[in-house]
Amino acid sequence: MSENISHTVQSIGQSILQNIDQIAANARHHIEISIKEQSLPSIVPYTFTEQIIVPLGESIEAGEVSYPTEQISSFKEMDAIPAYLDTVLMSISVVKKSLLRYIEENQQTFSLTVSDIIIITKIVDPLIDYFIHHFTESYLTQKTNSLRSEYYQDDALSVPIIKLSSRVAICPIIGEIDEKRANLILERTLMESSAKKIRSLILDLSGVATLDTMMTQHLFKIVDSLEVMGVDIIVTGVSSEVAIGVVSLGLDLQSLTIKQNLEGALKSLGMVEG
Repeated sequence: MSENISHTVQSIGQSILQNIDQIAANARHHIEISIKEQSLPSIVPYTFTEQIIVPLGESIEAGEVSYPTEQISSFKEMDAIPAYLDTVLMSISVVKKSLLRYIEENQQTFSLTVSDIIIITKIVDPLIDYFIHHFTESYLTQKTNSLRSEYYQDDALSVPIIKLSSRVAICPIIGEIDEKRANLILERTLMESSAKKIRSLILDLSGVATLDTMMTQHLFKIVDSLEVMGVDIIVTGVSSEVAIGVVSLGLDLQSLTIKQNLEGALKSLGMVEG
């Protein structure tokens, strides 16, 4: 246990671990309610809640953040299911709320001070961010890998549109954006956004090594056309090298909504608490 952590914080951590079944059952109940209210697919494994609560309880007991060493559930277990990311992100949020509700209900029993609550929050928040990052990356990796083997065999598959929720999707762009590719991206994103009723589209440029003047102009054309269709665009994955290159060319990206990574985009869309 960290030297600066009180005995009461350690005690509430032990209590969480002793009452995992109760906390997990409460979380599952509220997850089921949210899934029905939001008409989300029910895709999280039964043990999902325990896999989140255990490392949270262990970290609180130890008085410091301890990231899981054992493999936690990934979307590989759900290959046959159209797993929307918002179901998982919602579930993580519900587990966190259930845990904090348990702590609040037992605050007087353990005589937790304001300082204790602050310490617990500083332990819980980084772990929740870790789980969000893990499942987000797992989801996106699975979806992109499923397309990669056929990537060069079909123009449509070279511009994959991956739904993250009923109204949010991501389009990972890999390679250069020449005129032909830009027209293909524009055609695909407009068609899919209309067909799938997408309201927010994340254009991920992690696979783009450079952005020259022509490529940037194509990017603006894509963004402007989609926004006319009522689709909000967020650009992610702009590396420091690409950003430096854009600035050196005298190009201005300030009119674009840019987030550092997918997690930042999801937070701005309210899919992740932040």
